Amino acid sequence: MEYKAIGFDWGGVVNGKPGRFFNNDISELIGVSEGQFTEAYFHHNIDFNRSIITAEELWKRILAELNLSNKLDEVMLFIRSLKKMSLNLDIIELIDNLRSKGYKVGLLSNNTLEGGQKIRNMGLDQHFDVFHISAETGDVKPEPQSFIHLSDDLGIDPKELIFIDDSQKSLSTSAEVGFTPILYEDLEQCIGELKNLGIRL
Repeated sequence: MEYKAIGFDWGGVVNGKPGRFFNNDISELIGVSEGQFTEAYFHHNIDFNRSIITAEELWKRILAELNLSNKLDEVMLFIRSLKKMSLNLDIIELIDNLRSKGYKVGLLSNNTLEGGQKIRNMGLDQHFDVFHISAETGDVKPEPQSFIHLSDDLGIDPKELIFIDDSQKSLSTSAEVGFTPILYEDLEQCIGELKNLGIRL
């Protein structure tokens, strides 16, 4: 297979730590297992990623499902402490390198309208050939249409796409859509997997 494009997730890949660290921290904070937390989180986050509900409403719903509504203030304080941008400059360098080698590069992020605008305000959208934010497109990972839409805008077949994400759930429709997934753990692992797939770096 000759790959023509590489897609990237925003949170946990281009910006911040992989989601498994967040899942662990929030689960410990509220006193539930990671499995319990992630089930409740993914049950409610689609409306947030389409900017239908606010972050506070998202966490109200999650905590209500877990019978932990009394933890809302504590959780919101923790969430606010994570709001600062923490760019992974090595990933930005990797993206620029891939483009210089002739690959198309796209961002596909489950994010709010405000989040998308913050990324643009920093000029980071200029590193990508295609820039998709779920609240703007209405397509939320892992919905197949989100990857099909990304591939269409990149001008490729989904089978020619590699997508890098820190969430296994976001990659769960890869076989159905046809793209090749890389579950992001760290830069070294990611580069190693890209090279194993024949990507020129």
